[in-house]
Amino acid sequence: MKNYFLILFVFVSLAMPMLPATAHASDSSTVLQPYVAQYELLRAGQVAGEVNVKLEHIGKKQWRMTSHTRGTRGLAALAGVNVVETSEFTASAKGLSCGHYQYRQTGLSKRERSVDCNTSKQEIISRDHRGEYRFPAQSGVLDRQIVSLALGMKLAMSKQTELSLPVVDRERLEPQSFQVGAEELLQIPAGSMRTIKLERAHGSSQRMTTTWLAIDNGWIPARIVHTGADGGIELRLRSLQR
Repeated sequence: MKNYFLILFVFVSLAMPMLPATAHASDSSTVLQPYVAQYELLRAGQVAGEVNVKLEHIGKKQWRMTSHTRGTRGLAALAGVNVVETSEFTASAKGLSCGHYQYRQTGLSKRERSVDCNTSKQEIISRDHRGEYRFPAQSGVLDRQIVSLALGMKLAMSKQTELSLPVVDRERLEPQSFQVGAEELLQIPAGSMRTIKLERAHGSSQRMTTTWLAIDNGWIPARIVHTGADGGIELRLRSLQR
């Protein structure tokens, strides 16, 4: 049960915002577009829940992303899985920077986590049920929920074969590396989409996260598959409103 919720957390964090199909480096502060997306969550090939993601503009350079995951069938429904994540961040010509991140999980299992990147002491503070973790402040650090957004922005601006992004996640602040693969045509509930495939290993041959970003639909994740020793979970785009 514990591992199930940990895997689920990965998927809540990867259902990210969209960008225009074309962009330029000088435009990176303005390429974000408000949207609402719905995903279906599958475990062992069967629908287990749904994820709703909303991106909204709340200031000149300020943005808020909210995702809500709810278990609707099987184990996820029995456990009353209900996860809400909120990220407030800035977008500028230099890229994205985290501001405040909050994670709340209710149901059979309860969890809370947070990250503050805009502290008066010039440090980044991450908190969870085990304690508090402090890191020196630096520009361009992402919380785990806006990683896919940053990936999409980089791919929209230029072709790359490998990407590395600094991410704060619980007790760690370290680079996350992604291998950029070939273009693939996907058939998903939202329709047929041209995508670029990205893969991230988690330091173990048994754990891998693969993300397909939709080229013609603002580089929003069209599909995400996480595999691990205890099985896997899949996320597929169902609908998108701009």
